[in-house]
Amino acid sequence: MKRVFFALTITLLLLAVPAGIAFSTMQSNTWTKYAGNPILYYGAPGSWDDFNVYAVHVMYYDNNTPDRNDDEYRMWYSGTSFTRNSKDIGLATSKDGITWSRYVGNPVIRNGEFGYWDYERINAPSVLYDKEEGIWKMWYAGYASYFAGFGIGYATSTDGIHWSKYNSQGNEAGLVFEASGYADDFDGYSVFSPEVLKIGGKYHMWYAGFGGAFSGNQIGYAYSDDGINWVRYVKPGAQFAEPVLSVGGAGAWDEGEVASPSVIRLNDGSLVMFYQGSNLDQTRTGIGRAWSTDGGKTWTKDPNNPLITGSPAGSWDFNRVFYPSAVLNPDGSIYLWYHARSRNSDLTPFKLGLVFGDNAPIIYPTPTPTLPPGVTPTPTPSDPGFIMLPMIQKGQP
Repeated sequence: MKRVFFALTITLLLLAVPAGIAFSTMQSNTWTKYAGNPILYYGAPGSWDDFNVYAVHVMYYDNNTPDRNDDEYRMWYSGTSFTRNSKDIGLATSKDGITWSRYVGNPVIRNGEFGYWDYERINAPSVLYDKEEGIWKMWYAGYASYFAGFGIGYATSTDGIHWSKYNSQGNEAGLVFEASGYADDFDGYSVFSPEVLKIGGKYHMWYAGFGGAFSGNQIGYAYSDDGINWVRYVKPGAQFAEPVLSVGGAGAWDEGEVASPSVIRLNDGSLVMFYQGSNLDQTRTGIGRAWSTDGGKTWTKDPNNPLITGSPAGSWDFNRVFYPSAVLNPDGSIYLWYHARSRNSDLTPFKLGLVFGDNAPIIYPTPTPTLPPGVTPTPTPSDPGFIMLPMIQKGQP
């Protein structure tokens, strides 16, 4: 595999939709932020994620059997440390999507060793459980240094906790999808924030790309028979891959970038994508929605976008409302998680919030749930208001 480095921005989720949920059902929603937000802070001092938590992927895992009730939300989230050189991915679980318990053995997958393609950071996971194979599969973004772009890696697990990177020999361990390497391509420098669905035995990936000739992130599409060897989608009549979801026109809320797709498949085969967008200088950010009826090759943006934006100045989510991860619940309601921060400063940490789509029940925090072995609740630390964060470059969250 040729050595081309790439750039990032991450994740969300996709689930098969309950019977009866169709395209028209998803065309109008009201969105209500959970009054108790944020629902997850950075970790306690000295922990692997005491810097910030961001770029998550949430799924509803229904593992019920006649003699046990094991349905729960599982969140794979990105974290960085203030005291340790860790920029990895961890796991948390919840019975209600609000009260989360960090896995005691976090992080569950780490960045690579020095000299590896993912040495500097991994984040923005996309996870699915392949029932046909009985294997958990994760795609994630990573890069080697601040001067290199992002690529996309792949790992597998038998339990969603202990992960093995694909082709674990050598400094390209895990790497399965790279930037095109051509300066004129929308993804010539960096590919990141993957979102993968398995439909009809094939894998479909929507991802963000960053190119040298264009300064903003846009969303592309690729497909694969095995989740490892990917082919970029080229539109009919085109000579090379182009974005399937592009930035908005001059003055649009998303004229600066579109990235971090989260895709839900409905029972009629149509797709709904939630994505992050911003203006040119990222002072106005939010989450939008688009629909596709041709398998994710062409998308129509919701005219009411953005659906979710920052709260007034002084709020925890005033700035950088990014990285949606959407779940369609068995009752037809939608939960959407996102990350944000209180001010436009790289010294301010990201936290996680939750939004309810319409028809979602009113939910209050529950008592500490019964947890599987190895998972323990992590107390939420007091919020000092700011901590040191690394400089964020273009092509990063």
